[in-house]
Amino acid sequence: MANWASTVTVVAIRDPGDGRVRATTVSSFAPVSLEPPEVVVSLNPNAQVLPFVREGGALGISLLAEDQQRWGKIFADSFPVGPMPWAAEGVPTIPDAIAALECRVVAIHATDGGSRLVVARVGRIVPGEGDRPLLYWRRAYHGLTDD
Repeated sequence: MANWASTVTVVAIRDPGDGRVRATTVSSFAPVSLEPPEVVVSLNPNAQVLPFVREGGALGISLLAEDQQRWGKIFADSFPVGPMPWAAEGVPTIPDAIAALECRVVAIHATDGGSRLVVARVGRIVPGEGDRPLLYWRRAYHGLTDD
């Protein structure tokens, strides 16, 4: 699957108990429906957000821009450190991503490999300043070229 190029995406959830944000980097994100607008992300069994995903819960999805490699690396780590990009309240998304999606989880499906496919309905799309996506291909981050 290393030959599959995909947009680097950060999935984030605000814990309703303590307000802390949990986030993880994913490369398996896809739109699945236009009406109603729905997307799917695959979370591996070790994803930091997985214990907090609940049907009906809010979910923020940020599609990273080429210059946001730092966020992709930080949230690929199981224990991210340093200053975080989240607003104090609301659905957590990363500022200046090429797009931020504020969603509600509508279904969670287990796979035989232990991952979870999370289907989420998009309530709001916030277009960002970035105009070129950050891609993950052959186990590394890449940008687009105009070749």
